[in-house]
Amino acid sequence: MAVYQTTGAWTDTAQVGPMTEGAAGIAVIVLAILALASISPGVLTPIAAIVIGVGLLIEAANTGIEYSRVSAQGMQGGALQTAQLGADVSVELIAGVVGIVLGVLALIGAATDMHLLPASLIVFGGAMLLAGLSATSISTVSGVDGGPGGMVAVQSELAPARGLQVLAGISAIVLGILAFVLTAGPTLLMVGFLVVGAALLATSANFTQSFMRMLAR
Repeated sequence: MAVYQTTGAWTDTAQVGPMTEGAAGIAVIVLAILALASISPGVLTPIAAIVIGVGLLIEAANTGIEYSRVSAQGMQGGALQTAQLGADVSVELIAGVVGIVLGVLALIGAATDMHLLPASLIVFGGAMLLAGLSATSISTVSGVDGGPGGMVAVQSELAPARGLQVLAGISAIVLGILAFVLTAGPTLLMVGFLVVGAALLATSANFTQSFMRMLAR
C-alpha cells in the first residue's frame, strides 16, 4: 500500500484500473459470511484464502506501479514528488503467492484444511503487519513551506489505513494461532478471513478516497 505525504497529512494513492484490492476485499467478506452461515464452508473458505492472495498481489502491483510512475516523473525533472520504496511490495508478493498455493492445496484436499488454512491466515496477518509498518511512501514536496520543525511533524504522522493494516494483521495472526489449537478453529478461521477482507477493503485507495469525500460533504 503506497501512501501520499502532503502538507502534514497522509492519504492513500488513487490507483487506476478496474480491479483493485478493494474488490478482493468485498469478495472475501461475502465468502466469509456465507461460510459462517454454514453454506459450503469447506469450499468457500479455501476460495477466500485464494482471493486474499490475489488481493495482496494486486495491492503489491499497484504500489509498484505507483512507485515507478512517481520515480519516472522525478527523473524527468518535475521533482514534485519523491518516493521511498518500503518492504510492503515484496512482503505482499510473497504472502500472496503463499496464500494462493495454500488455498489451492486446501481446495483440492491435499492436506487437512485446519492445517493449511490457519497457516495461510497467519501468513496474511504477518504480511499486513509488516506492510503496515514499512509501507512505501510518496511525499509531495511542491508548495510545502519548509518552516522549522515542519518535516518532523510530517514524518511523525501515520496514515489511518496503515494503522488499520497493522491492527488487522495482529488480529489475523492471533486468530490463526487460535484456529490451530481450539476446537472452534473453523469459526475463528472464517472470522480471521473476514477481518483480512475488511482490511483489504479499508486500505483500498479508491474506497478510502471515496469515503473521505463522502465525509467532506
